[in-house]
Amino acid sequence: MKGDELKKKSRKSEKDFTRNRKIGFFPLLCLLIRMVRKSTQLELDEFREMFMPDSAKTTSYTKQSFSEARQKLSPVAFTLVNDELICAFYEDGDFKTYKGFRLLAIDGSVMELPNTKETQRMYGYASTSKDGFRVARALSSHLYDVENRLVICTELSRYDDNERDMAKRNVEKLLSFEQQAIRNLILFDRGYPSADFMLYLQEKGISYLMRAQGSFYKEIRNTTTPDEVVSIEITKARAKELKRQGEFSPAGTVLHVRVLKVELPTGEIEVLLTNVSANELSYEESKPLYFKRWGIETRFDTHKYKFEIEKFSAETPQLIEQDFYATVLVSNLASIFEEEAEEEMCEKNRTQTLKYSEYRINKNILVGKLRNRLIEMVLEEDDEKKDVLHAQFLEELQRNIVPVFDGRTFKREKQSKSNKFTKTKRRGL
Repeated sequence: MKGDELKKKSRKSEKDFTRNRKIGFFPLLCLLIRMVRKSTQLELDEFREMFMPDSAKTTSYTKQSFSEARQKLSPVAFTLVNDELICAFYEDGDFKTYKGFRLLAIDGSVMELPNTKETQRMYGYASTSKDGFRVARALSSHLYDVENRLVICTELSRYDDNERDMAKRNVEKLLSFEQQAIRNLILFDRGYPSADFMLYLQEKGISYLMRAQGSFYKEIRNTTTPDEVVSIEITKARAKELKRQGEFSPAGTVLHVRVLKVELPTGEIEVLLTNVSANELSYEESKPLYFKRWGIETRFDTHKYKFEIEKFSAETPQLIEQDFYATVLVSNLASIFEEEAEEEMCEKNRTQTLKYSEYRINKNILVGKLRNRLIEMVLEEDDEKKDVLHAQFLEELQRNIVPVFDGRTFKREKQSKSNKFTKTKRRGL
């Protein structure tokens, strides 16, 4: 997408970004991408001193001017750029797959928002059972490439939205990229199985593997072997119950699903459902495959605790969504740089004797250095200099590596309902 086309699709009005301003359209995008979650005026001053030094010496730029400029920018700007990035990444077919599938995962995560009446009205809220105190919350849903560590698409929706409906919207976005040659296999947690949803995936040509609750349909409960295919008929009673839940599967519809029962180290039996045949996915492969879904959990963790996606720089829905989608875009760019640096590092280490068998780029260093290096490359007009900056950044990342330890597990910690990143806790330095 060319610059002028991106500008036209991203502005709120045809009159926006038509005059020369101290911060124009593309510097504004870069500034929002770079936001390191300091106080706004510090961010503005540092950005102009680093990337617009001549202008910074002769003029000032206030956070009020910045806020006015942001009002003209639609959050769709960052999704458009991310769409271009995703299409370009998969275009030549040179990406990691699993047994011929692009291995994906879909899941949702609750997002903490600035707690205002407007955000509560727009996105919904959670409330305490004792005193009824309300805190604004939203629900995000990612469609994530587990092997290539990319968020293909995402959306920020209401806290009370249905995760299966959000998953369908992400699948529709995936299919809109028109990458028919790519076979997709999506992993789901146990909140997703339903006859309506599995039929939807089947109709869309999507392969799936999902964890099911033990009480999910008697045909599944009654299986007697670890691996068998069952037929689930949508009776009138089931169709009526599905309709009551907001799902629509006509009576008489038959769903064929493969049921896998695998034993966990704890002795618990886990039930997995799939439409992938035994010829393409053996029983032995199903358990480790499902646990690859953990990649999307770690991505949510990275967004929240390394990119601080919930540390919003403003309180209105439009600006909240700018921050949200800009951060997802930056995290994808980080993944691409990380992959490039690791490939180069592996090639260099191939003939060396190292203490550990596998190393990865230090993600904290990557996140800390990415924004400034990225903006330098984006704003550099000379292609040769841009290539030099790119190579220098990859070398810098390879100097900061950490060993990979297999088999480590961590206990999940429950989070308080109070916001981690309130306006009063934003960093000043």
